[in-house]
Amino acid sequence: MTSEPHPISPNDPAPRNSVEMPKPTVAPMVLSLGLILLAAGVVLGLEFLLVGAVVVLFGLGLWIASLLPGRGHFHELLLAPEQRARPIVGVEGLVEQMQPGRAGYRMQLPVKVHPISAGVRGGIFGGLAIPVPALIYGLVSGHGIWYPVNLLAGMVVPSVDKLTVTELERFSPTLLIAGIFIHAAVSVSFGLMYGVLLPTLPEIPKPFAWGGLLMPLLWTAVSFSLMAVVNPALQKGVEWPSFIASQFVFGIVAALVVVQAHRRPPVVAGIMGGIAGGLLMPIPAVLWGLVTRRGIWYPVNLLAGMVERGIGQESLDQLKLFHSDWFVVALVVHAALSLGFGVMYGLALPRLPVIPGPMCWGGMLMPMLWTGVSFGLMGVVNPVLQQRVDWPWFVVSQFVFGLVASIAVIRSETIRVPPAGASPYANVGEP
Repeated sequence: MTSEPHPISPNDPAPRNSVEMPKPTVAPMVLSLGLILLAAGVVLGLEFLLVGAVVVLFGLGLWIASLLPGRGHFHELLLAPEQRARPIVGVEGLVEQMQPGRAGYRMQLPVKVHPISAGVRGGIFGGLAIPVPALIYGLVSGHGIWYPVNLLAGMVVPSVDKLTVTELERFSPTLLIAGIFIHAAVSVSFGLMYGVLLPTLPEIPKPFAWGGLLMPLLWTAVSFSLMAVVNPALQKGVEWPSFIASQFVFGIVAALVVVQAHRRPPVVAGIMGGIAGGLLMPIPAVLWGLVTRRGIWYPVNLLAGMVERGIGQESLDQLKLFHSDWFVVALVVHAALSLGFGVMYGLALPRLPVIPGPMCWGGMLMPMLWTGVSFGLMGVVNPVLQQRVDWPWFVVSQFVFGLVASIAVIRSETIRVPPAGASPYANVGEP
């Protein structure tokens, strides 16, 4: 055992048989937390900025205080010689050493990687395919093909939020150039990320792969279509990023329950998965309602608006309040969809094919990353314009990019990674 640490005083001599050690401090962690809160405040509001500034100042104070003379170090006394660890004596011949060229010798993973050109190729092909859903949306919605292009330029051009819908539907050379530049830069960047990450990402079990892909797509499509028929005006009030996050929660939780209940009949396992997923699914929507200060009843009332026509004419203040009749409607709709999709999942899962790992990550990782980056960036630069984006169509575009980019990367050549310490040109056997 060591004795209690002695703080260093500028006038105290160092004790004999001691080592000068840095004094533990939480200052870096406090400062990091403050910086994270400051960054979150840019998007989430003034409260996070104020709290982050206070935490940053507190962390800096702790760190500066530890740098003062005699404050940042202490003397740790050494153990007595008889209490110290004995030197380890090596014995040869007990463990066989692995040598390059032998099966099992691998000190560097992954075994094979894609070249940089594969990521560039994936970004280019994905970037060429991603505008297709957006352009289809422009034609179907009546806004025209230039509407999504101009919204894309609004991610970095602040003045776009002052344009009317009619002006956004017109061709603008400046916004076209800005949109092309943003699209090309982001597509190639995410393509390069794909080329690096895909060989290192683990395989995802079939239930979770389909739970992360099938459920969000089906539930979002059904909800979007129902609300488009019943309450088209209310459709704009849906916070689609949080809505889709809820679908991911449902899909993953339902998959986990169905897998655990594999010994039960498929319908029973599906009902159990639907109940569990339906209970946890509202969490992202409720949290989003609290963060945006619209309250926990706002997403509930929007859910009721899928079938209740009168809700579409209500004001925003009414949508923030509790309504018992709307709550009952939302509860019935939520239970029906949860059980319906759960049963469908329990019946379809045994017959669904296995999704390759890269395809699964391409369909889940990229949509979430790109949607989060785009939503956050537009929320900082153009919060008004953020409300005009049809996020379900936007997410569909990200799915298209992710799948096309992953296919392009997978079909590219792979380069063998030599074991650590071996020359790239050495003829070393593979495990």
